[in-house]
Amino acid sequence: MFLEFRTQYPDVDITVVAIHKPISAPYIWHGIKVIPLLGNDVKYPGKALFLLKAFLKIRRLHKTNNYDGILNLWYHEFSVLTSWIHPRTFTWMLGQDVMDSNLTLRLFTPNPDKIAALSHYNNEVLGKTTGIKAHKIIPMAINESLFPELNTRVRTIDIFGAGWLTPLKNYRLFAEVILELKKTLPDIRAEIAGAGPEEGLLTEFIRHHNLGQNLKLTGLLTHSQTLEKMNNATVFFHPSTFEGGSTVYFESLFSGCQLVGTLPMTDKPVENFHCIQSKDDIVIRIKSLLENPAPAKRVTYYRMAEVCRDIYNLYF
Repeated sequence: MFLEFRTQYPDVDITVVAIHKPISAPYIWHGIKVIPLLGNDVKYPGKALFLLKAFLKIRRLHKTNNYDGILNLWYHEFSVLTSWIHPRTFTWMLGQDVMDSNLTLRLFTPNPDKIAALSHYNNEVLGKTTGIKAHKIIPMAINESLFPELNTRVRTIDIFGAGWLTPLKNYRLFAEVILELKKTLPDIRAEIAGAGPEEGLLTEFIRHHNLGQNLKLTGLLTHSQTLEKMNNATVFFHPSTFEGGSTVYFESLFSGCQLVGTLPMTDKPVENFHCIQSKDDIVIRIKSLLENPAPAKRVTYYRMAEVCRDIYNLYF
């Protein structure tokens, strides 16, 4: 996003203050100044001192550079602290920061005019958590130049999934769906790309139910390898129990997949997106999609240029 922003608005200088970046000295990345704060794994009570030092440093930076505004990614302590430094401080809420587990959100209810939600679903969760909703939605977009040429020929992966193998991402449901589909589609081929604490449990499920020929765990793949897998898949299935505005939704749609997801991301229908919660209904829909495959086509929900425009309009 930062690179696209620089391309669209070359007269706007960007400084990134990286809270957790594990590099000790400031550096330049594609013409963007990056200033690390070295906040990796700092816990309270030591975190209080870190926050004070960070606040003073950001305030000095603003006095020196006279920034037009500050944008926080995720709602956290800095969303509050930077609002005391600059009146045009906004926070882009990007995921689980809208949930009740976010201590900062519980202690400091944000001004709806000073936050943007990543998706309509994300904003609905925020409303349930705090009683307020962001007045603006800014979806995430994808870098379309990173994708391989669209595969309009045979796709050898029937169902593909990608993400961290955690309870939140719910890949046990993915495996259960494959088990059900195998009853009527014995040669079904599915793959999950990713790693995480649930990997052992999924491996045991596959072994116990004799799914070794049907469901493959690829392990962690690079982003380009994941996009190649999407480009070779008919259905992308994302069973997560929570998402702010899942990037893989948009990547899979742009890769020509039929997308089956358990969470709504938008307030309007999106071509080739099937939002289904029930396991039985998921099995029925995926079976239908595999037996009656539609021609692969790219679907774009939101473009990176639009994201940059929305952020630019917050300040200028």
